[in-house]
Amino acid sequence: MLKKRYFTIMVVPQKADRVRKIRISNYLLYTLGVIALGVLVTSSIMLYNYMDIYAKAREVTELREKNRELRDQIQEFALKIEDLNEQMDKIQQFDEKLRIITNIGEFSEGEEIFGIGGPIMEGGESVTELDKRHDSLIKEIRVDLENLQEESKMREESLQELLSYLEDQKNLLNSTPSVWPTRGFVTSGFGYRRSPYTKTLKMHEGLDIANKTGTPITATADGVVVFAGIESGYGKMLTIDHGYGLMTRYGHLDTILVKEGDRVSRGDKLGTVGCTGLCTGPHLHYEVRVNGVPVNPMNYILN
Repeated sequence: MLKKRYFTIMVVPQKADRVRKIRISNYLLYTLGVIALGVLVTSSIMLYNYMDIYAKAREVTELREKNRELRDQIQEFALKIEDLNEQMDKIQQFDEKLRIITNIGEFSEGEEIFGIGGPIMEGGESVTELDKRHDSLIKEIRVDLENLQEESKMREESLQELLSYLEDQKNLLNSTPSVWPTRGFVTSGFGYRRSPYTKTLKMHEGLDIANKTGTPITATADGVVVFAGIESGYGKMLTIDHGYGLMTRYGHLDTILVKEGDRVSRGDKLGTVGCTGLCTGPHLHYEVRVNGVPVNPMNYILN
């Protein structure tokens, strides 16, 4: 059996007459040391657990904040998509109106493919609920964007078709001989008449517009000069090809101011009134031909 040992602690008061002695056994001292170590270890574990819980709580708070920001961004993004959808609806309505006005058939696009769907996250949801809905919302937004791109492509094709049609119509209007080629008096119209030379009925294939020599002659539509020279009976003559099967002819000119291959626009000066070829006085013989067949120019003149 081990012999007990003691430690003596002497307490000396400042003004006391007697010194106090406290005797502590080594066993008690050992026990107190073990207890102190246990308290230290327990405190360390508790501190570690507290710090871990604190870190996780902070992570949860940050995650909540990120999810709140993500929710706001998704909501803002969804609103923008809704605005785009409204714009697409307006474009569609505009497309349909243009097609009605221009008498173009409907654009073959099938069923409408674009639509905004899916819930918008509201406040008060838990982090778990936000996480569950996050992937679903991302997928819905991706689908909406793909649909928007497809719809935009289809609308672009439709409007391009309309623009091509309108451009073609504009070219057709510009190429249609719709104005008077010169000032003056119509002395002979389109149709059968008695020839001033043979006194027999003969088809007159245009209009005779009388005026003094030198009166300007202008192009009645856009086109290309395909003939500029002398033609039997017509004297100095011009022929302009306007496309779309339309051609105009100008006869008995005094002067020709353009040459073959020149591109002219409506109103451009072509030459002057004269009396070359077979004629009884200064005038312009003006013809309109459709696919080579003479037609009444009066059916085209608007002014």
